[in-house]
Parts: sequence; structure tokens; C-alpha cells
Amino acid sequence: MNRTIESVLRFINLTAAGLLAGSLGFGEAALVPGWHEELPREKPLEKLKAGYFNAIGPVALGTAVTLAIASRGTGPTKRILDSASAVGLAGVLAATVMVTVPINKELEAQPASDYPSDRSQSLVKNWSRAHAVRTTLGIGAFLCAIAATNASRPYERSGIRK
Repeated sequence: MNRTIESVLRFINLTAAGLLAGSLGFGEAALVPGWHEELPREKPLEKLKAGYFNAIGPVALGTAVTLAIASRGTGPTKRILDSASAVGLAGVLAATVMVTVPINKELEAQPASDYPSDRSQSLVKNWSRAHAVRTTLGIGAFLCAIAATNASRPYERSGIRK
């Protein structure tokens, strides 16, 4: 892959991974497919807006995987960081789609009651843990993407111009 394409992919990856990490840590919703299922039903979303938000997580993952596989002439440090970023982003998507969304659906299906049941308290605790894991993975993936972007190429360290 030439340097221009790699630079564009790194920019897209950093932007998408940063948006994803920010949405997990500070936002109202995770910007991955299925996040709108986590919101209460009384908060309707525009379909077009939800479609764009759903694309952020997969774009971040796709660019990270592409960089991990297709980068040529990079050192092992850059490849390891790109791979770690891809694994972290895959974990965010998996945790959202396979854990938090099903828990939210189950919580919404439960009838309203004055006192929380043991089951609902257990579900809320599991959701909090899953959210903490996916937030950590998202922020870690973003930090790995930053480090991979700033890692110098082997020939740049030696002073040789290419």
C-alpha cells in the first residue's frame, strides 16, 4: 500500500476510533450497530441519522483491519499496534451486539414494578460490566491507533530517506 492511501486510512481510522471511544466514554450512545436499541422507546431517532451513526464502528474496525493486514514497509511495532486496535474495536462491536443490546431488550420487556427484582438487578449489573469492558476496549483501541500513527518507520529512525 502506498503512503498516501495509508495516510488516508490512518486519518479515517483515527477519526472513527476517536468518535467511537468518545461515544462510549462520554456520549449517550455507542456508535456501533444496535446502539439505538439501548435507548428507551420514548426517544425516537431519525432513520438517516441512525444509519450514519451505525457506520462509525464498522468503519473504524474495517480501517484498522486493513491497516493491520495491508501496511507494507512498517515495523513490527506498528503492525502489533494496528492489530491491537482492530481486536479492541472488534471487542466493542461484539460486546454491544451480543451483550448490551440483548440485556436492554430483556429489561424493556419486563413489566414495571415498585421494587426491582433480583433478575433485573443482576441484568443491570451485567450491563454495567459489559459497558465498562467495551469502553475500556474502545479507548484502548483509540490509543493503539494513535501510537501506531505516531510510530516511526524503520527507515526514518536510521536517517535513510526513501
